[in-house]
Amino acid sequence: MLIAVNEITDPRIDVFLGLRDKSLRQRREAPGGDLAGIFIAEGDIVIERAIAAGYKLRSVLVDAKRTRPLPNEFDGVDVFAAGEHLLEHIAGYRSYRGALACFYRKEVNTLEDLLADTSMRSLVIVEGINNPTNLGTIMRCAAGLDIDALLLSPDSIDPLSRRCCRVSMGEGFAIPYAWLTDMTEGVGAIKEAGIEVVGMTPRSDATDIDTLEYTNTDRVAVMLGSEGPGLTEAAMSIATRLVRIPMSGTADSLNVGNAAAIAFYGLRQARKR
Repeated sequence: MLIAVNEITDPRIDVFLGLRDKSLRQRREAPGGDLAGIFIAEGDIVIERAIAAGYKLRSVLVDAKRTRPLPNEFDGVDVFAAGEHLLEHIAGYRSYRGALACFYRKEVNTLEDLLADTSMRSLVIVEGINNPTNLGTIMRCAAGLDIDALLLSPDSIDPLSRRCCRVSMGEGFAIPYAWLTDMTEGVGAIKEAGIEVVGMTPRSDATDIDTLEYTNTDRVAVMLGSEGPGLTEAAMSIATRLVRIPMSGTADSLNVGNAAAIAFYGLRQARKR
């Protein structure tokens, strides 16, 4: 049963407000913030994948003119229906993919727990990735190219931010993640766990990615830096080895999301050589 809402000030939908306001969004998306216990997912597919990954629904907001049947998973939670003007005010644009859903977050994995799980052979470490489109792309590539876990530097964006979830199409929900409290110490712990850390860089003295060879039991972490500057010198200095994607023409590098796809595919192929 849909619950009609007609005013932006209706307290029952206040959890969905501030999606376009940077300060309110940061409160909702930042780990440890006063709204850190929830996140917003957008679109039926993304919502369904969040549910499949074990996230618990809090409430849902849909278009009052919606004709598509509501998923069975919406049963038992408040489903609010709003007019197009109200939804556009909340979401920031007309196309919000059918629904907005508020979820409770799950307890975040610790780095130690992920490292102790030896079934996780392929990992990705991101340093300073604070663009949600880039991280969402990385997460979607990771889900499709056999990456088992995501490890984030303290200055990276929340992987459950609304745009990250939307860009990844919810594929990232199935990938466990953990925060590094310190990049140097975190990468050190990863290496101590017997995991080779491959730092991706366009530097000419780095190893070409198509020469890598690993067994199916080798544990490897691909480390990616932010768009533009790439990995910091400090991060590259603690990598086990530096690896490059050979470029042609005048291009010297790729968008980090594109580089991630090639790196993950390259790692998968390296296990077959």
